[in-house]
Amino acid sequence: MTLAGPRLAVAMVRPPQALVNRGLTDLRAEPDEDSERVDQAHYGERLTLLTREDDWFYAQGPDHYFGWVHADHLDEVGAPERRIVGVVVADVRSAPTDAAPIIDRLPVAAPLAIQERQGDWLRISYDGWIAFRDTVDIAQLAARFPVPGDLLRTAECFLGVSYLWGGTTADGIDCSGFTQLVYRLNGVGLDRDADQQAMEGRSVNAARAGDLFFFGDERVTHTAIATGEREFLHAPQSGAVVERATLTPARNVRAIRRYLPDDM
Repeated sequence: MTLAGPRLAVAMVRPPQALVNRGLTDLRAEPDEDSERVDQAHYGERLTLLTREDDWFYAQGPDHYFGWVHADHLDEVGAPERRIVGVVVADVRSAPTDAAPIIDRLPVAAPLAIQERQGDWLRISYDGWIAFRDTVDIAQLAARFPVPGDLLRTAECFLGVSYLWGGTTADGIDCSGFTQLVYRLNGVGLDRDADQQAMEGRSVNAARAGDLFFFGDERVTHTAIATGEREFLHAPQSGAVVERATLTPARNVRAIRRYLPDDM
């Protein structure tokens, strides 16, 4: 892994969230009561809000469906008060000093169960210590709708991370683990595998920043984050690292999917 040190801070945003305030509410394809119903959310379920148009929110429900929900059906809620890892990888040490042995490493966004604080160090649940500088209060993250530029800034933090089949962290990551992580760090949930992600969101004909490319001959076998209409970031294969690349005739693009609203 050729990162600029384990304390490389990761760009993240915290989209607003809301709870359904009635028995059930419809998620619709467009911000209109007569539009197609694509899913339903139930009382007390938490939705992630991605943009607003008049009296409608474009939101993601707990089962990863996206749709428009009337604002009257939702009560916005604040962020939980807790700290998370705010860097690509945080070292856990056996004592509250940089000279102490490293006993573990925690990935970005890992929630922390803090037992006590000693100066610039936090003791976490299993009796290891993490530097306060490597953490962030969730409530201090930018509280707004994520935009394509947020996804790119997050993705670029992982350039140089080694490919690892089945990996989901900066210690090693595969193609769909990379795309899933980038979206999760900006408040949007995607399923784990590339073929599953290719069924989420909606199909578009031309890519823009933040969309996902899906590749394969007979089925989806690879995914990447678009940085433009033909450029992308991806975790390519064993022995390689997260890198920039460009579409070539040899790459069979099976689909392009978009998860954020079109007007961003």
